[in-house]
Amino acid sequence: MVTKPCPRLVFSDFRHGIFNQMSIPVLIKAISKGTFRVADSQVASRWGNIIEFKGFDLITPNEREARFALGDQDSTLGHLAGILNESADFRNLILKLGERGVFCVNKNASVKNSYFSIDSFASNIVDAMGAGDALLAYATLTMLATGSLVIAGILGSMAAACECECDGNVPISPEYLLRKINEVEEMTGYNTSAK
Repeated sequence: MVTKPCPRLVFSDFRHGIFNQMSIPVLIKAISKGTFRVADSQVASRWGNIIEFKGFDLITPNEREARFALGDQDSTLGHLAGILNESADFRNLILKLGERGVFCVNKNASVKNSYFSIDSFASNIVDAMGAGDALLAYATLTMLATGSLVIAGILGSMAAACECECDGNVPISPEYLLRKINEVEEMTGYNTSAK
């Protein structure tokens, strides 16, 4: 299913001057109706909070950021995602788990397998800097093109793996991602020409 083109907006919250408790509601209120809304936050030198981006189409926190936002150190991933859903009211979640891959949730009850995990595709980790950004970019574009969280989770995870296999935070080209897809197909013995 290819979705029709729509405006899209990505909020990437590093808490370095643009986002704060006063600005976020104002910025969200200014978003045009029908815009595909994506949010990511970071808990590092400053503390972003993913649950401030309520009702977004896609959120992509890592596990630490989700646990920090909810004050929850103990829940299983499924329970954590459920609590995060209650607090952030997201439509789709890609919870980044580092070397363990991602845990995805599609809130649409009519979707079969609305909770699922995807293992990491990284085979030779050199530097994880920028992996979340690569995942965010490719998953967002894939959601816009297909409407499928499964495909978005896979391609986003593959883009993150490509970033982990590079030294430094470099843009991941479509050609690089295609090489990763071919590598995974070869590794799994999947042959598209046989279809």
